[in-house]
Amino acid sequence: MSKKDFKNNPAMAFIGKGTQDTQDTLDTQDTQDTLDTQDTQDTNRTSRINLKLYGLHKEYLERVSWHDRTSITQYINDLIAKDKQQRGNL
Repeated sequence: MSKKDFKNNPAMAFIGKGTQDTQDTLDTQDTQDTLDTQDTQDTNRTSRINLKLYGLHKEYLERVSWHDRTSITQYINDLIAKDKQQRGNL
């Protein structure tokens, strides 16, 4: 059985293109580090969180969001906005 030669394989040539791609990735990382500090003041930024809810609360969220014709995410965002307004934007 012959031994495989990856030197002339187009897929391997694409993967191992090398230094310019690596430099582009490093430049992107530098830019991302700068953007991270700017995002702390951006109010339009979104974040994901994982919630562990009691079963009754989850059922309530599903019912009330369906009743309001909105998503659970939008319902929770609206609750937070109302609470923020009531508390004076702590």
